[in-house]
Amino acid sequence: MKRIQVTGGSSGIGLAITRALVRDSHQVDVLARRSAAEFAALEDAPEVAGYHSVDLTDGDAGAATLLGVANGRGGLDVLVNNAGVMNYENASDATAESIDTHLQMNLAAPMRLSAAAVGFLQERGEPGLIINIASVAGIAPTPKLSVYSASKAGLIHYTKSLAAECAGSGIRAVAVAPGAVATNLTSRVMFAMIEKAMPLGKLQSPEEIAELVVWLTSDAASNVTGAVFAVDGGMSL
Repeated sequence: MKRIQVTGGSSGIGLAITRALVRDSHQVDVLARRSAAEFAALEDAPEVAGYHSVDLTDGDAGAATLLGVANGRGGLDVLVNNAGVMNYENASDATAESIDTHLQMNLAAPMRLSAAAVGFLQERGEPGLIINIASVAGIAPTPKLSVYSASKAGLIHYTKSLAAECAGSGIRAVAVAPGAVATNLTSRVMFAMIEKAMPLGKLQSPEEIAELVVWLTSDAASNVTGAVFAVDGGMSL
C-alpha cells in the first residue's frame, strides 16, 4: 500500500484515477477545489483516506495542504498532479485572464506541488514518484488549444527535467499524455469528429488513463523515470 495524493481527484480523469488507486488498496488523499460534501455525494464516491478542499492556484495553500497530509500520513510515496483547465479558443482570442488561468493551474500549480514534494522527500532521504497528467496537445500542435498546449508542453519538459535532476535522490517523475478522453464534459459533436479521425478509431476512457497510473505506481514500473506515456489512440503519430 502506497501513500498517494491526487490533485483534481473529484471529477473526470482524476476521479477515475482516485477510484482505481483505492481499488488497488492504496491510501489515497484527494486535493481538489470541490467541497468535501460534494465529493461525498458523488455516485460511487471512492472511500479515500482524506479529502482536502483547496485552491491549488494558491501556491502557499496547495503546498501547505500537501505537506500537512504527508506529515499526517507519515510520508508520501506518490503525487499525481492531475488538476487542470482547458478552454477552446483561437490564439488571437486568448485574454490575459485565460493565459494566466492556464499557466497557473496547468503548470505553476504542479511545479509548486512537485517542489514541495521533492523537498519533503529529500529531507527525509526517501524515494518517491511524481506523475504529471499532461496532454497529447503538449506533444502535437492542436488548433484552438494553443494556450492549453503551451502549458502542457511546459509540464512535459518540466517532468523530464525533474526526473533528470532528482534521479540521484531516488525520486522519479513521469508524464501521462491523454488524447481525447470521453467524459461528461466533452462536446459530443466535436469528439465524434475527432474519433473518426483517430488512427485507432476510438476515444480513450478515463479508466484507461487510470489503469496506466495504477501500473506506474506499482513495483513493476520502479525503474521508469522521465518517460512520457501518450494514451491517445495514435493522435500524436
